[in-house]
Amino acid sequence: MADLLVSGLVFGSIITLGAIGLTLMSDILGFFNFAYGEYFTLGAYISFLFLQILPNMGHFKGLSFGSSMILAVFISVGITIIVILLVDYLFFKPLRKMGVSSLFMALASLGISFIIRASINIIWGPKVRYYSTAIQISKELPFGIHLKMEELVIIISTVVLVVSVFLFLKRTKMGKAMRAVSDNTTLAMASGVDSNNVIMWTWIISGGLAAIAGTFYGIQVQLRPTMGWEFLIPLFVAVIMGGIGNFWGALVGGMIIGISEELITGLIQNLLNSMSITTDVSVYKPAVAFVFVIIILLFKPYGIFARKEG
Repeated sequence: MADLLVSGLVFGSIITLGAIGLTLMSDILGFFNFAYGEYFTLGAYISFLFLQILPNMGHFKGLSFGSSMILAVFISVGITIIVILLVDYLFFKPLRKMGVSSLFMALASLGISFIIRASINIIWGPKVRYYSTAIQISKELPFGIHLKMEELVIIISTVVLVVSVFLFLKRTKMGKAMRAVSDNTTLAMASGVDSNNVIMWTWIISGGLAAIAGTFYGIQVQLRPTMGWEFLIPLFVAVIMGGIGNFWGALVGGMIIGISEELITGLIQNLLNSMSITTDVSVYKPAVAFVFVIIILLFKPYGIFARKEG
């Protein structure tokens, strides 16, 4: 049970990073971006690429990676943001000028997701890849908890990033402009807020979080071209559960989904194993997310932390 909770906390941290980026994007830009999962994948693969290119700088104690991984992640964040801004310039910006509906924008993002996924398949192929094949030994902690150092790094890094984004939104001029647009777009524009800058910074923050979350996910499991598309389900569920545009809602929703998926599927797997039934229950994790979103929509249609209802 304790190990399942730790695993849920780790995956909840990864979902949280993506959900914060997605909720900001959905609220400020006004549509669900189905290409967000592919930015997640792209960031992970770019980290992998530069991890192979950069010289081996050794490993940190207890970890499977070293300084080269940190540098690769920074490069990945930069390139992912550039790709996102380029996609916005070539596709979304012209559509915004045309005044198309949010549904059309969402459908356009779906097409872009296919293009990015196909490009990843062409460049890296369908083969599963790993940042490292080294076996990581868990540290035994009190209460029967086993924790890998990499998992601890993911959790701590998530806390730092969440606090950093919160402070950016709360303390900086651009962050306040983004919150103003989120609260009332028309009033914000009338007050002199530059919508183009707000959109650009929304892409930058969302893209950076996607690249980091994708790399974290790759560290935990493996790299494959469909990983972002599969991860999109819990991301959307976390955003809907927390309330679109709600920062803390995305945080809580991400953690609830991550912990619930690991805990519920893990307990069912243990039960089936005890009954000598051989099946992989982990493939049903998305079903857990769907059950949660159905329950939330039935009782809180605008999310747990929605700013307004109706």
